[in-house]
Amino acid sequence: MTAWLLSLALNLPFVGVKEYQILVAVGCSAPRYVQNNYRDMLTHEILPQLLEGSILNQVRLVLAPITGRSYTAPARVLETPHPLQANRFQLEQEKKTLVQKALRAFDELRKRAAAECTRGTEIIAALKAAGERARGPGRILVLAHGFEQSELMNLYDYRLKLERYEVRQQLLKRVKERLGLPPLKGQEVCIAGITAGQDNNANARLTTSIKAFWEELIAASGGKLVGYGPSPRLCPFL
Repeated sequence: MTAWLLSLALNLPFVGVKEYQILVAVGCSAPRYVQNNYRDMLTHEILPQLLEGSILNQVRLVLAPITGRSYTAPARVLETPHPLQANRFQLEQEKKTLVQKALRAFDELRKRAAAECTRGTEIIAALKAAGERARGPGRILVLAHGFEQSELMNLYDYRLKLERYEVRQQLLKRVKERLGLPPLKGQEVCIAGITAGQDNNANARLTTSIKAFWEELIAASGGKLVGYGPSPRLCPFL
Protein backbone atom coordinates (compact mmCIF):
# COMPACT_ATOMS: atom_id res chain seq x y z
CA MET A 1 0.00 0.00 0.00
CA THR A 2 2.83 2.43 0.89
CA ALA A 3 4.55 1.80 -2.45
CA TRP A 4 1.26 2.39 -4.29
CA LEU A 5 0.66 5.68 -2.49
CA LEU A 6 4.20 6.81 -3.25
CA SER A 7 3.79 5.95 -6.91
CA LEU A 8 0.51 7.85 -6.98
CA ALA A 9 2.08 10.93 -5.37
CA LEU A 10 4.92 10.93 -7.89
CA ASN A 11 2.58 10.73 -10.84
CA LEU A 12 -0.28 13.05 -9.89
CA PRO A 13 -1.09 15.70 -12.48
CA PHE A 14 0.34 19.21 -12.29
CA VAL A 15 -2.29 21.66 -11.01
CA GLY A 16 -0.71 25.05 -11.69
CA VAL A 17 1.41 27.92 -10.42
CA LYS A 18 0.57 29.56 -7.11
CA GLU A 19 1.83 33.13 -7.00
CA TYR A 20 2.50 34.94 -3.74
CA GLN A 21 3.97 38.37 -3.21
CA ILE A 22 5.29 39.43 0.18
CA LEU A 23 5.82 43.15 0.76
CA VAL A 24 7.81 43.96 3.91
CA ALA A 25 8.46 47.30 5.59
CA VAL A 26 12.23 47.67 6.06
CA GLY A 27 14.83 50.42 6.34
CA CYS A 28 13.40 53.71 7.62
CA SER A 29 9.88 52.39 7.10
CA ALA A 30 9.84 50.36 10.31
CA PRO A 31 11.83 50.20 13.56
CA ARG A 32 14.48 47.50 13.69
CA TYR A 33 12.62 45.42 16.28
CA VAL A 34 9.51 45.44 14.06
CA GLN A 35 11.60 44.26 11.10
CA ASN A 36 13.03 41.48 13.26
CA ASN A 37 9.49 40.48 14.14
CA TYR A 38 8.60 40.33 10.45
CA ARG A 39 11.62 38.11 9.80
CA ASP A 40 10.49 35.74 12.55
CA MET A 41 7.02 35.64 10.96
CA LEU A 42 8.61 34.72 7.62
CA THR A 43 10.73 32.01 9.21
CA HIS A 44 8.18 30.29 11.43
CA GLU A 45 4.73 31.12 10.11
CA ILE A 46 4.59 32.43 6.56
CA LEU A 47 7.09 30.53 4.43
CA PRO A 48 6.39 27.07 5.92
CA GLN A 49 2.66 27.59 5.37
CA LEU A 50 3.04 28.85 1.81
CA LEU A 51 5.06 25.78 0.87
CA GLU A 52 2.95 23.27 2.77
CA GLY A 53 1.14 20.90 0.43
CA SER A 54 2.70 22.39 -2.70
CA ILE A 55 3.59 19.02 -4.23
CA LEU A 56 1.02 19.48 -7.03
CA ASN A 57 1.83 23.15 -7.61
CA GLN A 58 4.74 25.28 -8.58
CA VAL A 59 5.18 28.17 -6.15
CA ARG A 60 6.33 31.57 -7.41
CA LEU A 61 7.32 33.88 -4.58
CA VAL A 62 8.11 37.57 -5.00
CA LEU A 63 9.72 39.36 -2.06
CA ALA A 64 9.79 43.17 -2.20
CA PRO A 65 10.54 45.91 0.35
CA ILE A 66 8.25 48.71 1.48
CA THR A 67 10.46 51.78 1.80
CA GLY A 68 10.40 55.50 1.15
CA ARG A 69 10.78 54.61 -2.54
CA SER A 70 8.69 51.48 -2.85
CA TYR A 71 7.73 51.76 -6.52
CA THR A 72 11.33 51.59 -7.72
CA ALA A 73 12.60 49.26 -4.97
CA PRO A 74 14.17 45.98 -6.15
CA ALA A 75 12.29 42.70 -5.84
CA ARG A 76 13.50 39.12 -5.56
CA VAL A 77 11.72 36.29 -7.40
CA LEU A 78 12.00 32.71 -6.12
CA GLU A 79 10.35 29.61 -7.59
CA THR A 80 10.07 25.94 -6.75
CA PRO A 81 10.72 23.47 -9.59
CA HIS A 82 7.97 22.40 -11.94
CA PRO A 83 6.41 19.32 -10.25
CA LEU A 84 6.66 17.31 -13.48
CA GLN A 85 10.40 17.95 -13.70
CA ALA A 86 11.32 16.67 -10.24
CA ASN A 87 10.30 13.82 -7.96
CA ARG A 88 8.66 14.30 -4.59
CA PHE A 89 11.87 14.07 -2.60
CA GLN A 90 13.57 16.66 -4.78
CA LEU A 91 10.57 18.95 -4.36
CA GLU A 92 10.68 18.64 -0.58
CA GLN A 93 14.38 19.54 -0.59
CA GLU A 94 13.76 22.50 -2.90
CA LYS A 95 11.06 23.79 -0.55
CA LYS A 96 13.56 23.84 2.32
CA THR A 97 16.12 25.56 0.10
CA LEU A 98 13.58 28.19 -0.95
CA VAL A 99 12.96 29.14 2.69
CA GLN A 100 16.66 29.82 3.21
CA LYS A 101 16.89 31.73 -0.09
CA ALA A 102 13.91 33.87 0.89
CA LEU A 103 15.43 34.74 4.26
CA ARG A 104 18.74 35.66 2.62
CA ALA A 105 16.82 37.81 0.14
CA PHE A 106 15.03 39.53 3.01
CA ASP A 107 18.35 40.28 4.72
CA GLU A 108 19.81 41.65 1.47
CA LEU A 109 16.80 43.87 0.82
CA ARG A 110 16.85 45.12 4.40
CA LYS A 111 20.57 45.92 4.21
CA ARG A 112 20.10 47.81 0.96
CA ALA A 113 17.09 49.71 2.30
CA ALA A 114 19.07 50.73 5.38
CA ALA A 115 21.94 51.98 3.22
CA GLU A 116 19.57 53.96 0.99
CA CYS A 117 17.37 55.04 3.87
CA THR A 118 14.72 57.57 2.86
CA ARG A 119 11.94 58.96 4.97
CA GLY A 120 8.46 57.68 4.43
CA THR A 121 6.56 54.43 4.09
CA GLU A 122 5.04 53.96 0.65
CA ILE A 123 2.63 51.08 1.15
CA ILE A 124 0.37 52.21 -1.71
CA ALA A 125 3.31 52.46 -4.13
CA ALA A 126 4.43 48.96 -3.07
CA LEU A 127 0.92 47.65 -3.84
CA LYS A 128 0.99 49.38 -7.21
CA ALA A 129 4.31 47.74 -8.10
CA ALA A 130 3.00 44.36 -6.91
CA GLY A 131 -0.12 44.67 -9.04
CA GLU A 132 1.96 45.45 -12.10
CA ARG A 133 4.24 42.46 -11.43
CA ALA A 134 1.37 39.99 -11.04
CA ARG A 135 1.05 37.44 -13.85
CA GLY A 136 -2.54 36.62 -13.01
CA PRO A 137 -4.71 35.97 -9.94
CA GLY A 138 -2.51 35.91 -6.87
CA ARG A 139 -2.09 36.64 -3.21
CA ILE A 140 -0.30 39.64 -1.73
CA LEU A 141 0.85 39.62 1.89
CA VAL A 142 1.76 43.03 3.28
CA LEU A 143 3.90 43.08 6.42
CA ALA A 144 3.65 46.67 7.60
CA HIS A 145 2.50 48.69 10.59
CA GLY A 146 -0.44 50.14 8.64
CA PHE A 147 0.67 53.77 8.50
CA GLU A 148 1.12 55.18 4.99
CA GLN A 149 3.57 58.05 5.37
CA SER A 150 4.35 59.48 1.96
CA GLU A 151 3.78 62.48 -0.27
CA LEU A 152 0.26 61.17 -0.75
CA MET A 153 -0.75 61.19 2.91
CA ASN A 154 0.30 60.65 6.50
CA LEU A 155 -2.02 58.20 8.24
CA TYR A 156 0.01 58.68 11.41
CA ASP A 157 -1.51 62.15 11.71
CA TYR A 158 -4.16 61.76 14.38
CA ARG A 159 -5.72 65.08 13.31
CA LEU A 160 -6.62 63.68 9.89
CA LYS A 161 -10.16 62.69 10.95
CA LEU A 162 -9.86 59.47 9.01
CA GLU A 163 -13.04 58.17 10.65
CA ARG A 164 -14.98 60.41 8.25
CA TYR A 165 -15.97 58.68 5.02
CA GLU A 166 -15.57 61.87 3.01
CA VAL A 167 -11.98 62.27 4.26
CA ARG A 168 -11.09 58.76 3.16
CA GLN A 169 -12.72 59.36 -0.24
CA GLN A 170 -10.72 62.55 -0.67
CA LEU A 171 -7.54 60.60 0.03
CA LEU A 172 -8.53 57.99 -2.57
CA LYS A 173 -9.09 60.79 -5.07
CA ARG A 174 -5.60 62.08 -4.31
CA VAL A 175 -4.12 58.62 -4.94
CA LYS A 176 -5.92 58.39 -8.29
CA GLU A 177 -4.71 61.80 -9.40
CA ARG A 178 -1.10 61.63 -8.23
CA LEU A 179 -0.11 57.97 -8.44
CA GLY A 180 -2.97 55.97 -9.88
CA LEU A 181 -4.71 53.17 -8.04
CA PRO A 182 -2.82 49.89 -7.76
CA PRO A 183 -3.96 47.37 -10.42
CA LEU A 184 -5.16 44.68 -8.02
CA LYS A 185 -7.83 42.91 -10.06
CA GLY A 186 -7.80 39.22 -9.13
CA GLN A 187 -5.52 39.81 -6.13
CA GLU A 188 -6.25 38.78 -2.55
CA VAL A 189 -4.50 41.12 -0.14
CA CYS A 190 -3.75 40.44 3.51
CA ILE A 191 -2.16 43.09 5.70
CA ALA A 192 -0.40 41.65 8.75
CA GLY A 193 2.15 42.89 11.25
CA ILE A 194 -0.14 45.78 12.16
CA THR A 195 1.27 47.81 15.05
CA ALA A 196 -1.09 50.80 14.85
CA GLY A 197 -2.97 49.74 17.98
CA GLN A 198 0.26 49.52 19.99
CA ASP A 199 1.00 53.22 19.70
CA ASN A 200 0.55 55.21 22.91
CA ASN A 201 -1.70 57.71 21.13
CA ALA A 202 -3.73 55.12 19.26
CA ASN A 203 -7.40 54.60 19.91
CA ALA A 204 -10.06 52.24 18.61
CA ARG A 205 -11.54 54.89 16.33
CA LEU A 206 -8.23 55.55 14.58
CA THR A 207 -7.24 51.91 14.13
CA THR A 208 -10.73 51.05 12.83
CA SER A 209 -10.54 54.00 10.42
CA ILE A 210 -7.15 52.91 9.08
CA LYS A 211 -8.53 49.45 8.34
CA ALA A 212 -11.54 51.03 6.59
CA PHE A 213 -9.19 53.10 4.44
CA TRP A 214 -7.22 50.05 3.28
CA GLU A 215 -10.43 48.12 2.59
CA GLU A 216 -11.76 50.95 0.45
CA LEU A 217 -8.49 51.52 -1.40
CA ILE A 218 -8.02 47.83 -2.22
CA ALA A 219 -11.66 47.44 -3.29
CA ALA A 220 -11.41 50.54 -5.50
CA SER A 221 -8.28 48.95 -7.03
CA GLY A 222 -10.16 45.77 -7.96
CA GLY A 223 -8.72 43.60 -5.21
CA LYS A 224 -10.06 42.16 -1.99
CA LEU A 225 -8.76 42.63 1.54
CA VAL A 226 -9.06 39.13 3.01
CA GLY A 227 -7.23 39.66 6.31
CA TYR A 228 -6.02 42.49 8.53
CA GLY A 229 -4.33 42.40 11.91
CA PRO A 230 -1.13 41.87 13.89
CA SER A 231 -0.56 38.25 12.89
CA PRO A 232 -0.27 36.50 9.50
CA ARG A 233 -2.40 33.74 10.98
CA LEU A 234 -5.36 35.95 10.04
CA CYS A 235 -4.54 35.49 6.34
CA PRO A 236 -6.80 32.77 4.90
CA PHE A 237 -4.36 31.80 2.14
CA LEU A 238 -1.68 30.77 4.63
